[in-house]
Amino acid sequence: MQNRAILCVFVCFSFIGNSALAMSAEQQLEELLSQHSGKVVYVDFWASWCVPCRYAFPWMGSIQKRFSQDVQIIAVNMDTDVEDAKKFLLETPANFPVIFNPSMSIGKANKLKGMPSSIIFDRTGKKIVQLSGFNDEKKKDYEAILIHLVKSR
Repeated sequence: MQNRAILCVFVCFSFIGNSALAMSAEQQLEELLSQHSGKVVYVDFWASWCVPCRYAFPWMGSIQKRFSQDVQIIAVNMDTDVEDAKKFLLETPANFPVIFNPSMSIGKANKLKGMPSSIIFDRTGKKIVQLSGFNDEKKKDYEAILIHLVKSR
């Protein structure tokens, strides 16, 4: 009886794992946005070859840690070769979910203007702003937007 229960748990987790792998990048993003309803969500579009993207990663990690109750960072990788992204993530681990979108379909659908680009959603899931680029000045602006949305309950 115990062996059958263990087998059932294994089969159930295998099915869940395989169905998650079968989800498109768009479906994964929708699922994550749904899971974090009630939080401010910062969706970042990045690629491993993009220098400002590399600079943004530690900042996003600190924002995720600092505002973990109120903000959720989600990264969407746009590398055409997923292995390049995975190599970057080994060097610079993320404490937030990363979606691989080598077809860049999500970026194309959102008409991104450059790399990195970000979209900030308020607690209700409403798209507030779409941003492009990342540097010290923009980092301050982006953080101010997030803080404003966190305080707006």
